[in-house]
Amino acid sequence: SFAILVFIQCIAGMIISSLTRDFLNDADADLAIRKEVFKYYGTFSRTFLTMFEILFANWAPACRILVDNVNEWFSAFFLVYRCLVGFAVVNVVSAVCVQQTMKTAALDAEHAFKQKQKDQIKYTQKVKKLFQSVDVSGDGNISFDEFSLLVASPKLKFWVAQLELDYPDLVRLFEMLDDGTGQISMDNFIEGASRLKNAAKMIDIWRLETKIQQILSKAIESTSASSKASNGRPRGSVWSAHSGIPSAMTS
Repeated sequence: SFAILVFIQCIAGMIISSLTRDFLNDADADLAIRKEVFKYYGTFSRTFLTMFEILFANWAPACRILVDNVNEWFSAFFLVYRCLVGFAVVNVVSAVCVQQTMKTAALDAEHAFKQKQKDQIKYTQKVKKLFQSVDVSGDGNISFDEFSLLVASPKLKFWVAQLELDYPDLVRLFEMLDDGTGQISMDNFIEGASRLKNAAKMIDIWRLETKIQQILSKAIESTSASSKASNGRPRGSVWSAHSGIPSAMTS
């Protein structure tokens, strides 16, 4: 973008230099005015600097010196130059800034996602190590007796604190994950511990969800059992139950 801007400035400077060359070489023109024009457009370096002034700084003096003393048509050139090149520069700078911002935001989001994945992997490894330390039997499951080692061992209590977990929450976690066998597996323990991390009320919410699921399961089982019992009742018993209604009404 900057190279394109420099190229445009060079082209514009060469055009202005060629248009003012005849006036600077005119011996009949006022010497003081020629010196003033030369100060702005006498050499390529002066003209190049003037074009940057016209675009980014106070452009009126550089424009007025030519419009008032050389030719009024220079005003049209400067107006077109200021509008077109100035508008293009603003758009280019804005586009570059927006592009860099979006690129930085994308890199930050990707970095945050990767960092979160790394943290989750490290946390899972720590929980797995804690589970293996508690699993004295080495069968891949821990019983409540083994689970109680978290309180008895200061080292394990320190690990639990480092994992941002509380023992009471872990006890309730064990109760929820226990399917009646008195043991929980490593995968269930890791998943449950990950859900409890950095969430003080998560254990209560999860416990409520678990209780609701258990109630729904019992309700479904009860409904299924009642439906099967209704379908298995003999039809004659139903008619006999209703057959006494007319006789009772008649009597």
